[in-house]
Amino acid sequence: MSRRVPEFALVTGLLLGLSTLVSGVVLAGDVVGTSLLAALVSYPFVAYAVSRDDDPTTVMPPRAILAVGVCFGLALFVASLLDGPSPATALFGLFAGLLVLLPPAAYAVRFGADVNPLSPRTTVFAGVVAGLSLLVVGLLADAAAYVTTSALLVSLSAAVYGTARGVRFDARTKRAAVAVGVLLGVAVVAVGVARSEPLGDWLAAATAVTLAPSVYYALTSAGFESGRRRTRR
Repeated sequence: MSRRVPEFALVTGLLLGLSTLVSGVVLAGDVVGTSLLAALVSYPFVAYAVSRDDDPTTVMPPRAILAVGVCFGLALFVASLLDGPSPATALFGLFAGLLVLLPPAAYAVRFGADVNPLSPRTTVFAGVVAGLSLLVVGLLADAAAYVTTSALLVSLSAAVYGTARGVRFDARTKRAAVAVGVLLGVAVVAVGVARSEPLGDWLAAATAVTLAPSVYYALTSAGFESGRRRTRR
């Protein structure tokens, strides 16, 4: 009976997600919003199934799950553009796509899909650069609300991936990164004040720049890692 629990949770999550998606699209016509709600409903069941199964790859091959996540994310990005292409809608579509893509990507990384052509260190660098670039684009497009979260997701995901693949930074380097993040956050706010613009977007960008290294430091600290190991036991 315990063997069937993960599969039952998986089927339940997929059925609930699919019914939410179909009913929402038919009744409301909002493809992107309904898809995000469907993912919110189904992903916890899938995560439970993965955590309770000794070998979830027999039912959910990592590369296939990654491919489904990529297709789902691209579909939401394209659907967001159908409402009227603009930088703001494109950035919202990117945000929605990342939300549905990253959990399947994390699963694929955890269970060895091994499809990333870049080295772990290069991946970390590319993720940080992509996150900073997103913040700049978001400020220029007046869409920092979505872009702030997207930048955090991209940069932290790349950094955590690098850590899982053996990239290590000593505590001194991490503390320096936190200090640099704080200084950059202050600088971003100062630029917003100097431009005499509403500070909402600038504060959001500054928050992302400040939080990213701090959250990474917390996630990769020795205390957090040892606590996570005790929880697994």
